Amino acid sequence: MDKGWAIKYFLTDLISYTAEQTPKPRNEIWASDLGKPFVDRYLQMKGEPYSNPSDGQGLFNFFLGKQLEKGVADMLKSCHIAHSAQEKITIQAMPEKDYLPVVGKPDLILEVKNWKDVLNNIDEAIEKLTDEDSRLKDKKTFLKGLVGNWQKTYPEGLRKTVFEIKSINSMAFRYHKNTGGLSNAYPHHKLQLYTYMNGLHLDEGHILYVAKDTGFIEEIVIQTSNQLDKEWRDDIKTITKYFKANQMPPLEPLEIGGKGNWRAKYSRYYDLLYKKTNK
Repeated sequence: MDKGWAIKYFLTDLISYTAEQTPKPRNEIWASDLGKPFVDRYLQMKGEPYSNPSDGQGLFNFFLGKQLEKGVADMLKSCHIAHSAQEKITIQAMPEKDYLPVVGKPDLILEVKNWKDVLNNIDEAIEKLTDEDSRLKDKKTFLKGLVGNWQKTYPEGLRKTVFEIKSINSMAFRYHKNTGGLSNAYPHHKLQLYTYMNGLHLDEGHILYVAKDTGFIEEIVIQTSNQLDKEWRDDIKTITKYFKANQMPPLEPLEIGGKGNWRAKYSRYYDLLYKKTNK
């Protein structure tokens, strides 16, 4: 009899096979890197091969997150609500200082200027259906009622808003729920979102946290502030300084307050940077 097998091992191996081993050198800052360890970012930008590339499990989590983003966009599309996603944004922060540009692709940009347009789109979709599509007609009619309720709640429409969708595991979700929720969001997520807010000239953006194994959702509103702007500019200034001087930034501490520092523990350069230190 053939030996039993499990597809999960094939999937893990295949995803590991696609993992990037050596990043391409670049002279731009990725918005998703803001707030993360400078030393890792410096080596990435210089094209240093990873000593600890992402494994299949880590990349599978990333894949699930991307599927979640696609699912949200598909739902909005089915509602005939105008949206855009994954449009590249480039920000030249403080051009007079010749700092490196920041680039990124927001997950979702949503805006409703006129609910009548949305309702008309649904009507057009219903008109194209045949008698054989009676069940789908019923769903579209129900959707029209939902949109009508949204119109009553937000009669002026929905102002243009940029969203970042982040998937986390339920353990992290419960931890934050027990400590007052994710009201402050993760600092690096705020800096990433602020890049898009800056580029789109918006004073507000939203981070949508979703527990990928339970479906719990928490939406965090991030608004512009002098403090957030300062943190964003300081980060750009610092990584630009190290990059242009070809000077490697200091290592992260292995422990903080007697506990392991995840910023070092999960580094894709852990063996290169910390293995000797940890002996």
